[in-house]
Amino acid sequence: MDKSVREETYGNLWRDDEKAYSAEHLGYTPHFVRFMQKWAEPRSKAASQALEVGCGDGFFSSKLSDLGYKVTGIDLSPLAIANARNKYKGIQFKVHDLEESLPFQDLTFDFVWCSEVLEHLYFPRFALDEIYRVLSSDGIFLCTVPFHGVLKNLGIALFAFERHYDPTYPHVRFFTKRSLAGLVSAVGLDVREIKHCGSGLGLRDIFVPTNILLAAGKRDATQ
Repeated sequence: MDKSVREETYGNLWRDDEKAYSAEHLGYTPHFVRFMQKWAEPRSKAASQALEVGCGDGFFSSKLSDLGYKVTGIDLSPLAIANARNKYKGIQFKVHDLEESLPFQDLTFDFVWCSEVLEHLYFPRFALDEIYRVLSSDGIFLCTVPFHGVLKNLGIALFAFERHYDPTYPHVRFFTKRSLAGLVSAVGLDVREIKHCGSGLGLRDIFVPTNILLAAGKRDATQ
């Protein structure tokens, strides 16, 4: 897809329902924030650099900033970046297409957060290779993606196949814990933790989780 078409598509998502595409309003967000704090807090200091890949309106970037990081957020949507700049003045935000190399030098960031992004990419391996390049030698990478597992996949096949795999929906990749861990490992990162969470839906979250959360670091780094 042409870059201008992708920008227009994701920009229209924001125009149609800005709140729906802000992490601030989603049920899984408290789980994500706790996961971020667990891995980010021990490393927080004023000199540390953090990158949010696919920052949307900047909500998670602001959480990293609260932890003491100097934060840069990137996103494909110019409208999302405009919203982020308006809401969070002390953070640097840039429009960037993840099908292109990241506009940063090697080993720049101590912490990289990439939440609900990889499922939108035709070439997630390329984006992860770039994240590996800009991550410092002892840096931490965290990502989240929608969860797919046996029970959920069975339910989708029986009751929601057309809706879940709607060709106009922007999810083009579907991850299990194993496939996500394998992809992350393939770029040279060691998976330190992988788990799942729900979206505040009670018992449904136990049997059909909604998201995978993964933490990783470079293989030559001391844990």
